[in-house]
Amino acid sequence: MPSQADSTAADTTVLRVAVMPAMSCMPVFYAERSGLSDSLGLGMRLLRYQAQMDIDTAILRGHADIAFTDLIRIARLSKEVELSPIASCDEPLSLISLKTKRVKRINQMKEQMVAVSRLSATDYWCDRLLDSSRTSHDDIYRPQVNDVRLRAEMLRQGLIDAAMMGEPFATWMTMLGHKRLYQSGDKQPRLYAWAARSSATPRQRAAFVGMIETAVALMERDSQAVVVRDILRHEYQLPAEAADSIKLLPVPAPAALRQSDRQEAAGWLAKRTRRKP
Repeated sequence: MPSQADSTAADTTVLRVAVMPAMSCMPVFYAERSGLSDSLGLGMRLLRYQAQMDIDTAILRGHADIAFTDLIRIARLSKEVELSPIASCDEPLSLISLKTKRVKRINQMKEQMVAVSRLSATDYWCDRLLDSSRTSHDDIYRPQVNDVRLRAEMLRQGLIDAAMMGEPFATWMTMLGHKRLYQSGDKQPRLYAWAARSSATPRQRAAFVGMIETAVALMERDSQAVVVRDILRHEYQLPAEAADSIKLLPVPAPAALRQSDRQEAAGWLAKRTRRKP
């Protein structure tokens, strides 16, 4: 939303944070809605987007100081703007298959459409799954659907055969009967991260990560379930019946960056850009 970003461009005391409907962003939504950010003295304005590509644009145009993204996007954007990862996010991705398809394994998906966001963590994991099942990359079609909410809606309506998606959308789809063929684990490459431009001071960066850690701890209290479910309805646009019944899992706190993850992202990006997607 450029209008939001433009309205804060002249206010250097406000930390402009680009977020999207991903579970790692939940503590930031919570911090704003509960007043936690204000109580900690962190002036923060959220710039809400539905896709990583829109966050890329906000970063490149200088609208955002801190953004939710992944290490692959950071490697690409760093060629054009000074951008540094400041914390790693444990953001699992799932491969969800349409319930009407007779598919139980990844190697049964030949000639099917698997929605991803190009040159991102979803694209990376699609490659990993194809390689692990010894399936040719040419055997499936990967339509680019960047809007994460739209990706879930297209699967729900049967407009695509499968999709790589994060939470809470992956679990919402399984609640509707669609099949989870795979979910990445916490010991595998953690590709998602919070990143900062030079416009975010070291103090702001530290305060932001500290705010998320506090929010994660507060969100685990039973008394905060109402707030979290309200965020699922309004920020993630889950239907009321899903937001009210979905199991609330703890959101992992941001972690220190692992050099192995950065190397994995850079290596995959270099390999992918040498061939056609």
